[in-house]
Amino acid sequence: MTDVDIKLPEFSDTHAVVTAIEDVCAKEALIVSMKSTLKKYPGCIHWHFKRHNERGVLELTWWPCSEAMKPARLWLSAHSNRKAEWMQRLMPRLKTLIEEALAVQGQRS
Repeated sequence: MTDVDIKLPEFSDTHAVVTAIEDVCAKEALIVSMKSTLKKYPGCIHWHFKRHNERGVLELTWWPCSEAMKPARLWLSAHSNRKAEWMQRLMPRLKTLIEEALAVQGQRS
């Protein structure tokens, strides 16, 4: 499995993070195939993104409130059994675009 952490600005407003993620992914022609939570990360928002009819599922998780005293976390995941070539090319770009979108959101706050 490949995980790519996305740098968060000082703020951790869930609405701003969700908006940034969904806007960036939509502009990159990614389709939400699932939006849920994970038992392992209570309170998280977890997405599965697909690209048209291509193979592979790119996962993205926002965990605003991890265990006590731990910072929020946002990351992309590509599980070995769900990987596709497009994901490896797109993950660095998504990381950058989401970080930029969050920085803009932070400047508006």
